[in-house]
Amino acid sequence: MKSFLHCLAITLLISLKLSAQKVELTINEQIKLQIPASVCMSSDGSFFAYSVKSADTLKSRWINSIYIFDKLKGMQSLITKESINCTNPKFSIDNKDILFLAPSDYSAVADTNSNADGNQIWAYSFTTSQAKRITADPNGIDEFVLSSDGGRIACLSDEFDKPAADKISADRKVRIDETVYPKTNPAKALNIFDSKTGKVITTIKLDAGATEIKFHPNGQNIVYQTNYSGEYNDEQKYDILSVSLETGQISKLIAQEGPETSPVYSPDGKYLAFKSQTTPDVEFAETDLCLLNTSTGKIENVTKSFDLSVLSFSWSNHDEILVLVNEGMTANLYRYSLKAKKFENTTKLKGVISEFGGTTESGIFTRIEFSDKLPEIWLNGKAVTNFSAQLEKYDLGIREIVTYPSKDSRFNIEGLLFKPKSFSPDKKYPMIVTCHGGPYGNFKNTFLQGYPIHQLVKMGYIVFAPNPRGSSGYSDKFSQANRYELGMGDYEDIMAGVDYLVNQGFVDTAKLGVMGGSYGGYMTNWIISQNNRFHAAVSLFGIFSFFTDWSNSFQPSFERMYFGYYYWERPIDLNNLYVKSSPSFYANNIKTPTLILQGEKDVYTDLSNSREMYQALHTLGVPCQFVVYPREGHGIRNEPNHYINSVGRTLRWFDSYLR
Repeated sequence: MKSFLHCLAITLLISLKLSAQKVELTINEQIKLQIPASVCMSSDGSFFAYSVKSADTLKSRWINSIYIFDKLKGMQSLITKESINCTNPKFSIDNKDILFLAPSDYSAVADTNSNADGNQIWAYSFTTSQAKRITADPNGIDEFVLSSDGGRIACLSDEFDKPAADKISADRKVRIDETVYPKTNPAKALNIFDSKTGKVITTIKLDAGATEIKFHPNGQNIVYQTNYSGEYNDEQKYDILSVSLETGQISKLIAQEGPETSPVYSPDGKYLAFKSQTTPDVEFAETDLCLLNTSTGKIENVTKSFDLSVLSFSWSNHDEILVLVNEGMTANLYRYSLKAKKFENTTKLKGVISEFGGTTESGIFTRIEFSDKLPEIWLNGKAVTNFSAQLEKYDLGIREIVTYPSKDSRFNIEGLLFKPKSFSPDKKYPMIVTCHGGPYGNFKNTFLQGYPIHQLVKMGYIVFAPNPRGSSGYSDKFSQANRYELGMGDYEDIMAGVDYLVNQGFVDTAKLGVMGGSYGGYMTNWIISQNNRFHAAVSLFGIFSFFTDWSNSFQPSFERMYFGYYYWERPIDLNNLYVKSSPSFYANNIKTPTLILQGEKDVYTDLSNSREMYQALHTLGVPCQFVVYPREGHGIRNEPNHYINSVGRTLRWFDSYLR
C-alpha cells in the first residue's frame, strides 16, 4: 500500500510538472493574442468598448472586431461580426447604443441603400442586440463625432465630382488611364446627421486637408485642423479653423508658424486646447500643449518649460486637463490645473500608458502596458481586464533597461536588453541589435515590440534595442541632436551601446546581427557600410540613398528637415549631406550578408531604395537576398501571411549566419 501511494504521488508530481511546462510564443501564436485598442467607456462607467485585431490567415487579412466589457460582471462580449472589419467604437450619450464604422453592406437585415459606399456609421443597440445603419454617405465616412447632447453626428467624407468619376470610368474602357502629377486630393464634405433618423441636416464643403473635427460646446460650430492639401508632405502646415453650422462661414482660429493640431474646447467653451511645436519646420521637435483664450485671443504655451513631448490630452473639467506625456521608455499621465498653473504626475504604476481614454463619471480610464504583460484597461489605477492571462502558457524571456554614456559624453543613452530565461553572465550569446524607425520613434518598456524579439530570444539570442539621439521621449535637445548629422551621432550612440554590452563579457562578438525597419532600415544599411563587426543583417524597407529617397518618397520634406537644404543647393561632393550620409556611397565597404525585405506599394521609403541596395550588393558579391511583397505598404503588415513570412525569413537568415 505504501509503495502504491508513493508511486501515485510521483505520478501526480510528474503530471503537474508536465502541465506547467511552457510553450514557445511563435509569431503565429503571437498574432492570435487578443489586445484591446480604441478603448472608450460609457459615461456611467458600467461598460468599456474596444476593438480587437485578429488575423484571418485563410484570406490573409486583418479583422477588427468590437467587444464590450461589463465591468460589474467582469464579462467580455463580441458585438460585431467576426468576418467584417469594424472600427472606431463610441458610446451614445444615453449609453443605449455603441456607434462604430463598418462597411455599408455590414448587415443584410438592414435597409440597404444603393448609393451608400465605403464605411458607414452603425449603431449597436443594447436593447435589441442588433446593429442598425445610421448613415448612407455615397463616399463613405472617414471620421465622426457626436454633439454634446447626442442629437447630431458630424462626419467627414471625401467629396467627389460624379460626372468626372464617370468619365474616368468610361476612359478606362479604351485604356486612357494615365496618372497625372501633381495629384489633387478631393475636398472634404462635412455632413451633420440626425443621430436617430440618419437624415442629413446640413452639408458644408471643407478643404482637402480637414480632419480632427470637434463640436463647440454650444453645438453651433465645428472646430478642425487642416493642412489644406491633404498631402502627408504638408504635415508642418496645419492650422486650426472653425466653421459655423448655421452660415457655413469658415474662420481661421490659429495660424502660427508651424503646425497646430488636435483642437478641443473646454467644457465651458472658454478655452481651446491644442498642440504646437517648439521648432516650426521639423516633425521631431517637442510637442507642447497650448491654450487659446476664446475671449481675449491670447495663446499660452502651458508646457513650454516641461521639456517633454505631449502625446495627447483630455479636459476632465473646465479647469483641469489630463496630459499624456512621452517620458523616456514610458508614458505618464499628468494633471494640469488652469488655476494653479502647475502639473502633477498622476501615474502611480511603473507601466506605459499606451492609450488615454479620458474621464467619465467613474473616473480616469486608460490602457496600460507592462514589460511582462499585455495591454490592459485600467480605471482609477485598477486593472479591470485580464488579457495578460493569455501569456501564462508561454515561456518568456527576461529584460532590463541599460544606461550608458554616449561617445561624446553629451547624453546618457537608454536601451532595452532582452535575454533568454536561462541567461547566465558566464556564457557568451549571439546578439541582435535592433534599430527603431523615425528616427523620432523609440523603444518603450512594453511586452509587445515591433520586431520578433520574443522569437529571437527563444532561439538563444540576446537582443539590444537602443534609443540613440534623435529618439522621442527625451529632451527637445536630445530629439533634435541628429539634425544635420544623420548616421553620425546616432550611429555612435548605437555602437557605444554595443561596446558597453561586449565589455560585460556575455556577448559573442563573432555572432553579431543587426536589423531595423524604415529609419531603422537606414541605420542598418549605414552600420554595415561603416564597419564589418556584424555577421548578418536584415534591412526592412530602409533608405540606401538620400537622393533616391527624396526623389521617390511621398514625404520629400524629410530630407530638408534633417539636412536643411535640397541636394542641388550644395556642391555634390562628400560634404553634401545627401552624399555624406548615404550608405550607397560606401557600398564597397559592405561585407555583411544582408536580407532586404520591402513592400511593393511603400510610399514612405520607396521600393527603389531596396532595389538599388540589392543591385549593389549582388554586383559586389555580398551574400544577399531581396524579397518584395506585393500589395504591401510601409511595414509589411497589410496582410498577416506576408508578415508571418517576413518574420520567418528574418529568423532563418540570422540562424544561417550566426548559429
